[in-house]
Amino acid sequence: MRVGLLGGSFNPPHKGHVHISLAVLNSLQLDAIWWLVTPQNPLKGDVVPLPIEERMEMSRELITHPKILVTDLEKELGTTLTYHSIKALKSRFSKTDFVWIMGMDNVHSFHEWNNWRDLLTEIPMAHLTRSPATSLVRNSPAKMQAGQRHIVVDKGGRFPLDSGLTYWLLQKKMVDISSTELRDKST
Repeated sequence: MRVGLLGGSFNPPHKGHVHISLAVLNSLQLDAIWWLVTPQNPLKGDVVPLPIEERMEMSRELITHPKILVTDLEKELGTTLTYHSIKALKSRFSKTDFVWIMGMDNVHSFHEWNNWRDLLTEIPMAHLTRSPATSLVRNSPAKMQAGQRHIVVDKGGRFPLDSGLTYWLLQKKMVDISSTELRDKST
């Protein structure tokens, strides 16, 4: 199987999460997208998320596509760091090819993640971006990682899901929304 992993707090989930999931599902011809609703994002220690059960329920209510699955696998695995989650998932699902999905809001802070360089050697990355992607790729901290190959995708296809690859998926339509904005509006 070819599975995209979209990890995050989903605090709250929104149509941007659905948009990125569907775009990557179609662009890379994946079999499924798994949302990894994390118990606590280590980079957002100052933000107290809604209870995970509530975020899971809101996520499930938002999803209508049969190939998008909402999970609390990180809770089940006892992991909160993406690197450890990926290692555990690859061990548990050894016949599955995974790709990590990241929106542009996380791309430029990716170098702040624990074990980010090691993560690039474990799993390919897929980022949604608007044209022109070349300036975004050039300014990405991951671009500095030796050996990482960057591929701009403007038409879908069955691309290999090998570690060391970063796909920049060009999108004409983007959804401009964030969980932070939604939380700020509700307070």
